[in-house]
Amino acid sequence: MSYIANITGTINGNHTHIIQVAINAMIADPALELEIHIESDGGDPDIAKHIFDLLENYRSRTTAIVNGKCMSSAVLIFLAADTRIAGEKADFMIHPTSWTLWGMYSFLKTYRTLNTGDLTLTLSEVYTVQAQLNTAISRLSEIEDYTDEIISNRARLTKKQFKNRRTINTDQHFTAEESLQLGISTKII
Repeated sequence: MSYIANITGTINGNHTHIIQVAINAMIADPALELEIHIESDGGDPDIAKHIFDLLENYRSRTTAIVNGKCMSSAVLIFLAADTRIAGEKADFMIHPTSWTLWGMYSFLKTYRTLNTGDLTLTLSEVYTVQAQLNTAISRLSEIEDYTDEIISNRARLTKKQFKNRRTINTDQHFTAEESLQLGISTKII
């Protein structure tokens, strides 16, 4: 018997709750297996990593199924399953890590408005922007490191091969057949 969890839309905190409920059901009934249906353009990579970590102990009892889109951070959730099934029309996508700088726009917009449309910053303000950018770069590096680690451990790509694919600096889509060849999926239906 399977417990079915649906991961649809943008990956967010609600999906963590969906998976935690599923895990609780598996704990209550050791015969229960988890079936995760994914249809997502991706979303928060930290949440996807958290879901991956939650599922790590249940891999042998977990199947992930994609019939449509499994993109960006949704690929991490897909890779958490031991059995990873791609429908014939499944579309997988990985891309260079991206992250939004919350607050940066407001900061810059305020200074642009105060200076009649031109962006003119004092040296102190430049240092503030630089510090925020350095923090963002550090965080992006952390995200890339753990996504590279997960993908290289679960797929047939080494970390170096995956990093090389990522440096193309564009979205890379994979058909179901390509995902099978790369070890992202384990079966096509």
